Amino acid sequence: MIVYFDTVRRKRPVREGGELVQLDWSTKKVIKQLPIFPSAPDIDYDPNPRGNSRGGKGMLISDNELFVGNYHTILVFDHCLNLKRRITNNLFVNLHEMCFDGSDGHNIWVSSTAVDCAVLVNQRGETIKSWWPREEKVLQEKFGLGPLEIDKNTDNRAAYVHADVEKKEGHTHLNSVAKFEDRTYVLLNRQGVVVQIEPTLKIVLEDQQLCGAHSPAVFGDGDQMIVCSSFSKDILIYHLEKGTLIKRIHLPGFAEIARLHRENPDQSYNKSIFVRGLEIINPQRILAGVSPASILEIDIHKNRLLDFYQYSKEVGDAVHGLVHWKK
Repeated sequence: MIVYFDTVRRKRPVREGGELVQLDWSTKKVIKQLPIFPSAPDIDYDPNPRGNSRGGKGMLISDNELFVGNYHTILVFDHCLNLKRRITNNLFVNLHEMCFDGSDGHNIWVSSTAVDCAVLVNQRGETIKSWWPREEKVLQEKFGLGPLEIDKNTDNRAAYVHADVEKKEGHTHLNSVAKFEDRTYVLLNRQGVVVQIEPTLKIVLEDQQLCGAHSPAVFGDGDQMIVCSSFSKDILIYHLEKGTLIKRIHLPGFAEIARLHRENPDQSYNKSIFVRGLEIINPQRILAGVSPASILEIDIHKNRLLDFYQYSKEVGDAVHGLVHWKK
């Protein structure tokens, strides 16, 4: 099994802010690694010491291509990490997680986190549709949201690098889009809710443990959602229809991760065992990313750590995107 992941390296110059890594999971040998940074338009300076414009973002994989997000562009590689093309859009502003809209792997839903937007694009980067939580009446009334002041037709890609949107009133930190059949879900990280936006609009999960969370994925028969509860260092599994928590896997409960946490305590802006990056291998096994940049293989039925790989010893280096490929 080949594992691809990208990293965010906090407090670094933008061009040193992360890597894309190809890893042979059985041998834990790094096959290839590349620097990941935004270009065209270039971002030379980012005052935010956290991730922001640094490093890689969400990732997707198809039979013959790997899609890797950076701050404003999706880079498309072959499976040997040769760059083939770029996909960008005027609403790509601090990309986070992505998902294919259908089984054909053509259109892509992207979370554009800095502007609180989910945008569906084709392979040319053309907008098919967009969804703005701050313009939905039910969410405005429930969370006191107001529309973002934005020109949706101009090039916004580098306009928010210095804006510190995290501190703006009404920010939702929409950082994920997940898909199952005709259902499309987004995670509003700030409010701690998962919202189904298609085919009908409704809040399906609401939990304080989802505040600050990342990387939701629907699995099973489409009735469950698995989420990285980043700050509580947990993997959470919910029943979508009931809106209830089924299982909590506390990662420092594994001896190897408890050791990693002891040896790498929290720092300013850098959280140890910050959980982000999730890949479902099969209904029983998942991969999850943590900081210092490391990957766990977990049996979620037996609550067992099956395998572990540590890429970095720096707490400020975190996994973001994570996918696998069986050759």
